[in-house]
Amino acid sequence: MLGRSSFRKVILFVLAMVLVIMALPVNGWAADDLPIAKRHLRGAWISTTLNLDWPSTGARNTKNDSERIERTKNELIAILDKAAELNMNAVFLQVSPEGDAFYESDIVPWSRYLTGSFGKDPGFDPLAFAIEEAHKRNLELHAWFNPYRVAMYTDTATRESLNIEKSVYKEHPHWIRAANEKLVVDPGIPEARKWVVDRVMEVVKNYDIDGIHFDDYFYNEAYIGELDDNDTFKSYNSGNFSNKGDWKRNNTYLLIKELSQEIRKAKAWVKFGISPAAVWRNKQDDKNGSNTKAGVPNYDRSFADTKKWVEEEIIDYIAPQVYFAFDNSYVPYGEIVNWWSNVVKGKNVHLYIGQALYKVNDPNYPDVSFKNHKAVEEFTRQHKFNIEKPQVMGSIMFRFRNFYDTQKEEVVNTIENKLWSTKALVPVMDWKGGQPPERPTEGKVEALSYGNKLTWTDEDENTTYYAIYRTRKGNILDINSNGSAMELIATVRKSNKAVQEFIDGTSKGLDEVVYAVTALDRLHHESQELIIGKDQSNYFYDVNRGQAWAIDAIDGLYDKGIIKGVDNGKFAPIRNISRAGFLIMVMNSFGLKPYTQVKDNFSDAGNRYYTNYLGTAKALGLILGVGNNLYMPEKNISRQDMFVLLYRILDKVGKVPANTGKAKKALEDFNDIDEINDYALEAIKYLVEAGLVQGNNNRLKPKAMATRAEAAQLLYNIISNIK
Repeated sequence: MLGRSSFRKVILFVLAMVLVIMALPVNGWAADDLPIAKRHLRGAWISTTLNLDWPSTGARNTKNDSERIERTKNELIAILDKAAELNMNAVFLQVSPEGDAFYESDIVPWSRYLTGSFGKDPGFDPLAFAIEEAHKRNLELHAWFNPYRVAMYTDTATRESLNIEKSVYKEHPHWIRAANEKLVVDPGIPEARKWVVDRVMEVVKNYDIDGIHFDDYFYNEAYIGELDDNDTFKSYNSGNFSNKGDWKRNNTYLLIKELSQEIRKAKAWVKFGISPAAVWRNKQDDKNGSNTKAGVPNYDRSFADTKKWVEEEIIDYIAPQVYFAFDNSYVPYGEIVNWWSNVVKGKNVHLYIGQALYKVNDPNYPDVSFKNHKAVEEFTRQHKFNIEKPQVMGSIMFRFRNFYDTQKEEVVNTIENKLWSTKALVPVMDWKGGQPPERPTEGKVEALSYGNKLTWTDEDENTTYYAIYRTRKGNILDINSNGSAMELIATVRKSNKAVQEFIDGTSKGLDEVVYAVTALDRLHHESQELIIGKDQSNYFYDVNRGQAWAIDAIDGLYDKGIIKGVDNGKFAPIRNISRAGFLIMVMNSFGLKPYTQVKDNFSDAGNRYYTNYLGTAKALGLILGVGNNLYMPEKNISRQDMFVLLYRILDKVGKVPANTGKAKKALEDFNDIDEINDYALEAIKYLVEAGLVQGNNNRLKPKAMATRAEAAQLLYNIISNIK
C-alpha cells in the first residue's frame, strides 16, 4: 500500500495532469493557434439553378419589370457585399445552368431563372452587372457553366417551354437525351461538344471574366436514368475504343482539352478550372486511386478522368468537392485531400478544396461531424489542414445561401471571425503570364476626422488593384511572408483617376502607424511596397521621424538608383558606413561603373563586393589609400574622411557643386574645428562655405564615425547642386 506521503504525491500528479488535459484544445491545437496564409483563394459557389442562391424566386416572379430588375440587382449586391465582408477573394457564379444564359448570347436563350420564362429578356445584362460589382469589391468572378444540361425536368410542360428561338432542344433535337431525370445534350456528338465550346468562348471573348468554371456534370448519370447513347457510340466510335466507358472519358477529355486551348489562345489570363466529385477512383479498383470507398467514383460516374487533366496541365485549377468529415469511414477528408495534393505536386495546376457548408445542421445529412459545435470543430480542423498542406491553395464553400442560414450561424461566425478573419490575396499562377507592376509613387497620408486618407500615383497600365497594409511605426513589414496577412487591411481596385486614394476608417491619427501600398496585376503579381506615413521614408521602414532630416535625401538617392537597403525593407540609417560603402555610394552617384578586371589594386582589397570599385577608383586617381598600399575598406569612415573623399572625387571628375547660398556659418564659427586634421581643413572649409555641410549644435564632429543617413544627406545635397 502507498504511504500517506506517496499517496499525496500521486493525487497531486493526477490533478496536475487533469488540468493539463483540460487546457488542451479538442483537436490538439488552440483556436488562437490557427495558421494564416497571405495567399489563399477563398470563394463560394453562387448557384442559379432553381433560383437556389440568386436571384430569389420572389425577385424572379416580380411582375413589374423595373422592380424585378432593381430587386435582382440588389440581391446580388448583398451577396457580393457579404462575400467581401467574409474576406473572400473570388465568387463562382453560375451563368448557364440549363443550356441558357445569364448574359447576352447569340447561341442560347435567356435563362428562365431570371424572369420565369426561357428566352425572355431580363431587361439588363446580369453577367456584365455581376462582373462590374464583383470587381468593385476586388473579387475574382469565375463564370460557372453546366456544359450539357438542357433542363432540370423532362415533363411535357418543360419540353414545350424549350421550343423557342436559340434553344438547343428546338434547333438540335437529335442531340437531346434524357439522363438522371433531366434533359441533356449527348456529349458523344462532336457537334454538341463544339456547341459547348462556342457557348463558353462567347463569354470569354465578350466579358471581362477572371475564370471559366465547370463542376462535375459531364455525363450526368445515375443508377437509374442512364444516358441512352448506344447509337452515338456506334456512329462516332470509329473502332477506336472497345470499351464504351473509355470512349465516354475520351469525349469528356476532348471537350476539356479543346476548350482549354481556345481559352488560352483568346485570353491567356482567364483561368479554367473544374470541381469534380471528391474521389477519382478507389484504390481497390485502381492502384493509383485513393484509399477510399466511394460508391461510384467520378471516373466511372461522370466519365471524367480528372487526374489525367491535371497531369497534362490542361486545366489551371481543380477543386474536388470534398464534402466529407475527417472521420468519414468511406471518404475521409484527410485521405482524399492528401491524395489530390500528391496529384497536383509539381504541376502547373492549383488545388482548391470544395467544402460542405450546406451539410451543417441539415436534417438530410445525419453525419454528426456536421452537427452543432462538432461542425465548428470540423471546419476549423479542415481549415488548418488546408493551410498547412503546401499544395492546397484555397477553399470554396458550397453554396452561398448557406451563409444566411440561422442553423449554420455558429459555423459561419467561426469562418468570418477566425478562419477567414484576415484578408488574403489570390495565389499567383505563374504559368499564365503577367508580371509585378511598378511600385506606386508619391505617397501621402493625411489625418482626417473620419480616418486616415492615403493617396498615391501609379502610371503602370499593368496595375489592376492595390493591397493596403498597416503596421505599427517601427515595425518591419515583410510583404512576402504569411505573417503580413495580419497587416493586410484592404484591397482596392485601381480607379481611372490620376491620383489613387484609400480611406482607412479604422485608424485615426498618424503618430503610431505606417502604411504600405503595393500594386498588383490581374493575375495577382505584387510590386514592391510604397511606404506611407508621417515623417516616413517611402521605401524603408526604419527611416522615419528619428531621421526626418534625411528622409528626402535617402528617398531621392533610392529613386536615382544610387543606394539600396540592407535587407527586408531596412536602410539602417544610424549604422556607421564603411570606407568602401561610401566610395561605392559616391561612384554610383556620378555613374562611375567598376571595371570588370582590375590590374592594380590595394593589398587589402580582397575578393569582395567592393574589390573592383577600389581598383577602379585607384586607377582613376580618385583615392590614394592610407599608406603601404592599404585602403582599409571595411573600417568605418569618419565624418572628416567622408568630406575629404567626396571633395577629392568631385575635383577629379570636374563636378563642382554650386554655392547653395545656405551657409549659416563660417568654419571658424564651429566649436570643434580644432579637432579637424590638417589634411581635411580645405575640404571641410569648402563644403561649409558652400552650404553643403551645416553641422549640428555648433559642432562638426569631424572624428565621429559617419552614419549611413549622414552620408546620404551629404551626397544628396551635393548632387542636387551640381553645376
